[in-house]
Amino acid sequence: MERIDVRVLFIAKDIARFSALVAGLQRQPEIELLPAETGAAGLLLLKAKQIDLVIVDEQLGDMSGIAFVKQLVKINPLVNAAIVSALSPEEFHEGTEGLGVLMQVPVEPQDKDAEALLTLLEKIGALLRPVAPQPQRAAKS
Repeated sequence: MERIDVRVLFIAKDIARFSALVAGLQRQPEIELLPAETGAAGLLLLKAKQIDLVIVDEQLGDMSGIAFVKQLVKINPLVNAAIVSALSPEEFHEGTEGLGVLMQVPVEPQDKDAEALLTLLEKIGALLRPVAPQPQRAAKS
């Protein structure tokens, strides 16, 4: 049985547009990729499954990517999210401030963007892992 370490929910009207990013994610055997075409479908999957990362297109058929993330944080504020966006970094930061967005994904993401996302996710995971207790040293007298 293949072990799934990271479950990625990818929400986009046309996921084929993100083939390089998807290929980069799928090269990692520990990743399970769950596609959804609408924000509503993504929210249902979010409620039904443990999701580690959400990647959402800037505009879905039923809402914007930012509107989706605003709903996502109400359901599970600890899920990491990345939004595809053509905004400048400053405008993106202003529009997503307080939502805990992990990363802005370029409109035409490449394989390196998948690597950057996974590296960030790995760093966050390392921060959240419990630290093994250190053995007590005998006090010198």
